[in-house]
Amino acid sequence: MNILFTPSSLSGLTLPTRIIRSATHEGMGDEHGHADKKLLPLYERLASNRVGAIISGYVAVQQSGKAARHMRMFHTDEYIADYLEMNNVMQSYGVPLILQLAHGGGQCSPAVTGEDVVAPSAIKLPNYPTKPRTLNETEIESIIFDFVLAVERAKKAGFAGVQLHGAHGYLLAEFLSPTMNRRTDRWGGSLENRFRIVGEILRQARQKVGDYPIWIKISATDSLRNGMRLEQAIQLARLLEESGCDAIEVSCGNGDGFNTIRVKDIPAQAALQMVPRYARLAPWKKRLMTFAAPLYFKQHKPFQNYNVEAAYQIKQQVKLPVIVVGGIRRLVDIEEIVAHGKADYVALCRPFIIEPGIVAKFTSGKQTVSRCQDCGYCLLGVSSQALRCYNAKIPD
Repeated sequence: MNILFTPSSLSGLTLPTRIIRSATHEGMGDEHGHADKKLLPLYERLASNRVGAIISGYVAVQQSGKAARHMRMFHTDEYIADYLEMNNVMQSYGVPLILQLAHGGGQCSPAVTGEDVVAPSAIKLPNYPTKPRTLNETEIESIIFDFVLAVERAKKAGFAGVQLHGAHGYLLAEFLSPTMNRRTDRWGGSLENRFRIVGEILRQARQKVGDYPIWIKISATDSLRNGMRLEQAIQLARLLEESGCDAIEVSCGNGDGFNTIRVKDIPAQAALQMVPRYARLAPWKKRLMTFAAPLYFKQHKPFQNYNVEAAYQIKQQVKLPVIVVGGIRRLVDIEEIVAHGKADYVALCRPFIIEPGIVAKFTSGKQTVSRCQDCGYCLLGVSSQALRCYNAKIPD
C-alpha cells in the first residue's frame, strides 16, 4: 500500500494522507481582520478531497504585524468566535486545521497597520517602501507575549495546532537572519541569540498549552548576501528540537524576490495591474518597470523540488518530523521524497489553488502532475483580492 495515502500520526494528530496544504494567504479577511465567509468552504473543499492537513494563511498576532490589507487578525480574544464553528465543521472531516501565526516585521506598511514598521534592526527591505524602526527590549517581550497568547487562543478556538511563521523574511525570520538581524544585545549576534525570540515563544507557550502541537516554518536558505545558509538551518533545527517544537516545514527565501515562490517568467505586467502600490504608478514609471523588472528581479532556479535537498540534510540531523515545500508538482516526486526518507511529509501551495482536489486525483490515479503553470499571478492578485488561480480553464 502506498504510504502517501495511508493515515499517519504527526505530533499526536492523525493525518489521512502525507500531502499537506502549505500556508497560503487567502486574502479573506475583512477591514478589521475577521474571517470572510468564503474561508470555510475553501477549507471544506480541500478536506473533502483527501488533503492530509491544512495550514491556514497567516494571521497577525499584533496590529503592528499586519502584513497585508486583507490579512486576518488574531491579536485579541474577539477573534476566537470567528473559528469555533469552523473548527467544529472541520473536525468532522478528520483533517487537522493548523493556524499559522505571524508578525510581518519589516514587510509591513503604516498605511495598513496605522503603526510604525518594526524589525530586529533598522534595515530597509528592497521591495518594501518603509525603513523599519529597531525594536526595543520591551517591545520584543511584548511580541513574545502576544505570540503565546495567540497560541492559547488557537487552542480555545478549536484549531488542531499552530505553526509559527519563521520564514520568508517576516519578523521571526528577520531575527533568525544574520543579514537582517544586526543587533549586539542578547537578541542578536550568535545563532543562539538570534534564535532566542523563537525559543522563548516555544518555552512560554508550552507552559500554557502543554503538548498542544506547535510547528514552525523556516527558510533553510536565501539568496541574500551573508544570509541564511543550510549549515545554520541545521543548527537551527537542533535548537528547535531542544526547545520542544513538534515539526519543521522547510522552505526558502527571505524577502529576496521570486525565490520563495519561483516563476518561469517575471510577471511584470501582472504586478502593474494587481499590486496596488504598482498600479498607482505614473504611466512612464510603469513603462520603465516593464523593461526593468526582469533585470531587477532575479529568476531563481531550479523551478521544482528546490527545497528537497535542504529538508533531507535537516532530517538527517534531527528526530523531528520534517515537511518540505517548494515547487513540488509531480506525484512521482512526492512518492520518491517520502519513500526515500527525504522528508516525512510534502506540502503544496499553488497546486491547491488551481486544483483543490488534486490529492483525490493523485489517490485515484486520475492525475499525476499538477496543472499549475508557476506564473505567480495568484501571489500578486491576493494583495488586493481573494485568492484564486488566474489560469484555471478546466473546472476542478
